[in-house]
Amino acid sequence: MTKPVPTAAPRRVFRNDTALGLWLFVLVWIAMLACFSHIAWRDGGIAQVGPWTWPLLGGFWLAGIGIAAWAAQFPRLRLELNADGVHLRERFPLRVSEARYRTRDLVAPRVDNARDDDGDARYDCVLDLPGPRRVVLLSSADADTARRCCEELLDGLRRHCRGFNG
Repeated sequence: MTKPVPTAAPRRVFRNDTALGLWLFVLVWIAMLACFSHIAWRDGGIAQVGPWTWPLLGGFWLAGIGIAAWAAQFPRLRLELNADGVHLRERFPLRVSEARYRTRDLVAPRVDNARDDDGDARYDCVLDLPGPRRVVLLSSADADTARRCCEELLDGLRRHCRGFNG
């Protein structure tokens, strides 16, 4: 008689990979800047700009490095729900941060209304974690999309996190 093989507890994964687009934009910016800098170096400057070649390129490099440092602050998120609670993994370009939160410390997700830089409405599906932690799993201009994400997350918490009462 064979024994049944124990299976892993069911789990559900939610992701927010919007930072990846920002990282790729910065990568392309730096790559193009490196190409232009190489051409300027090889040719001894840019003839149309004259002596302003190096300060101009230096300004673009400062802006590129500043934008890269700013973009590196935005992580890719992976939230895994399991019987014991949630496992949050934040991937930054140069590091990874992981944290686990128990089911009893979790609250129901919510939709936050906000405005973007242009003044347009933005709706965020937010999961508050213990302490000052706030995880945005979806940011959308459509309120229904944000509500559906929160409903899926809430359903996942109820189904996969044993004892969740949010």
